[in-house]
Amino acid sequence: RGDESTVWREEDQRQNRQRLLDCFPDAKWATEVDVSGNSARCGVRCATRDHLPMVGNVPDYHATLTHYADLADNKTSAAPAPVYPGLFVLGALGSRGLCSAPLCAEILAAQMSNEPIPLDAGTLAALNPNRLWVRKLLKGKAVK
Repeated sequence: RGDESTVWREEDQRQNRQRLLDCFPDAKWATEVDVSGNSARCGVRCATRDHLPMVGNVPDYHATLTHYADLADNKTSAAPAPVYPGLFVLGALGSRGLCSAPLCAEILAAQMSNEPIPLDAGTLAALNPNRLWVRKLLKGKAVK
């Protein structure tokens, strides 16, 4: 956590194996997992501050800033956010992607094909790619 290095380290492998053994203390297979050698992969996961994925149309940054410039003073006038038509994102799945990816893919497929979306409006708004910008604008803060 907090480490952006993608270099394989033996100590990390030992820690991963120990976590596995701690989670499955009675499982014989867990003791048989071989972490020796340099066959593991390392990477950095994309995540957001609120730890929720981003699913939906890619927002137009400059148009959003212009369109929502007075959002902090006029919260009731918010219209649909400007987006790039036909451009979508499904990302920032973080460490929970295995769990959230199927539902996110279903949401995205529904949006792309103009079918009913399998979520309520509040949850869908929580996954909207422009939500972090809108939160700042609602507070009257600058969006960088």
